[in-house]
Amino acid sequence: MNIGKILGKSHSNHLIIRAFNWESDKKIPEIGEPVYTSEKRRIGNIADIFGPVAKPFISIKMTRSADNHNEEILKNRGISLYTLPSSRKQKKSPHRSKPYKKFSHKK
Repeated sequence: MNIGKILGKSHSNHLIIRAFNWESDKKIPEIGEPVYTSEKRRIGNIADIFGPVAKPFISIKMTRSADNHNEEILKNRGISLYTLPSSRKQKKSPHRSKPYKKFSHKK
């Protein structure tokens, strides 16, 4: 899924991209989801999503291998970045919440 275009780099060396308008029928990417170029080269993971709800900014923490190509990626400002369709299933938490018990005070 095309998530947006590269704007630049933050002071913490994260890539900042501007997301396209997100419509209610599209899946919003999750924090931690891998991000790829159009050549399917992984460049990092989504670190944060911030800004306006309809068209937010996305911060991408780059992988070490992508850091080596940092200048190459930044030369291509305006290129689109992608996430892959998620095939992950929701995992059930191993810690189930316990029902609330009333405590009785015995004297």
